[in-house]
Amino acid sequence: MGKSLKLDAKITPERVDEALEIRDRLIIELLVRVLDEQLVIERPILRERLANLVELADYDIELKETLHGVINKL
Repeated sequence: MGKSLKLDAKITPERVDEALEIRDRLIIELLVRVLDEQLVIERPILRERLANLVELADYDIELKETLHGVINKL
């Protein structure tokens, strides 16, 4: 797995709704890219790519940690 995927990420309860909205938006963006490239994507690859997008984004540390936690639940 990629180094951006944090399997031990802690979820901050107050940030879950915000993280779920961002995760869902990232999934949609990623799926649009995949469909545009006509690729097949497996769940571990989806999780890794989402984690990479989170790490590249400008979210605060607590939100990044929560995002990694909700991505791990996919």
